[in-house]
Amino acid sequence: MKRKLIIPAAALLALTITFCGCENIMLIPGKSSGAIVEESSSSQSSEPLSAFPVTLNDTEITKAPEKIVSLTPAYTEILFEMGYGEKITAVSDYCDYPESVKELPKAASSANPDITAIKKLKPDLVITATPIVTKDKISLEAQGIKVLVIPSPRSIEEFENVYKFFGLAMNGLFDGEAAGEKAFAPIKKQLAANTPAGGDTFESAVLSLFGTNIAESASGYTYKAADLAENQPDLIFVSDIIGEDTLISDENYSELKAVTDGKITVLENRYFERPSSRITELIGTAAKAFGVDLNEKNETGNSSVPASESENSSDTKNNSEDNPQATE
Repeated sequence: MKRKLIIPAAALLALTITFCGCENIMLIPGKSSGAIVEESSSSQSSEPLSAFPVTLNDTEITKAPEKIVSLTPAYTEILFEMGYGEKITAVSDYCDYPESVKELPKAASSANPDITAIKKLKPDLVITATPIVTKDKISLEAQGIKVLVIPSPRSIEEFENVYKFFGLAMNGLFDGEAAGEKAFAPIKKQLAANTPAGGDTFESAVLSLFGTNIAESASGYTYKAADLAENQPDLIFVSDIIGEDTLISDENYSELKAVTDGKITVLENRYFERPSSRITELIGTAAKAFGVDLNEKNETGNSSVPASESENSSDTKNNSEDNPQATE
């Protein structure tokens, strides 16, 4: 039986800023998946097919980039995971993982990039989760610098597509998608231990692997905290930015059975804010709260969640006034 869990959305305010308002990722990997590829027949040309150009979110990449500027911390992590770290010539002021990126030149942020610094570096590609203002984008492209915008993922599928995008950008049409799938495979193995359910936010997509979203009919973070009393969650996950004490002291949450029973688990906000392979650490924490042994589940292929409740430690932070993001 799937148990109810809730993530008070007010506690995830930082995530709201990160994930709300993003367009769905559009993947154009290859001809079989709807890529924009010109047909070439033997009657027209005898030239072999080329892996480039590849078109990703309206950005045409004509060759494998040798120099990259990454303005999004999560994407910097993923590029390093996939073995493209040596191609990164500059990062945003907020990129701090892996440790080696701290030594790289800084290019401010995606919201306010240092266009002059980027031009001096002459990268082939700038990668960001947040669109750069039009005049700056035009200015960069006038110097042959491509700008690839990949909105932050809001679902597991979009999360995997980020990896596919990077594979396609670096390897082209023939091998790119496979490279992304290979890099995402260890994460997918952890995620595949359960079946996703409900919600339209990335937090819900991940934590719904273990339960059903109480607020699955709500969009974003619009579920009312006052409605919780009528739909009691069995577990509560809260962001470490706000902490367990906020729940205990707030009238919207303090009387919930999950709170009085100590069924609160604190999750590190950075895993949602900067999704990369490190999210498997969060999955392990969430699974422990449900009494799920992921190693055993991966070995046996059994994806059912034990009906018996398990005791869990608390470790997440939450803002109590507004909308909780929930899962059942």
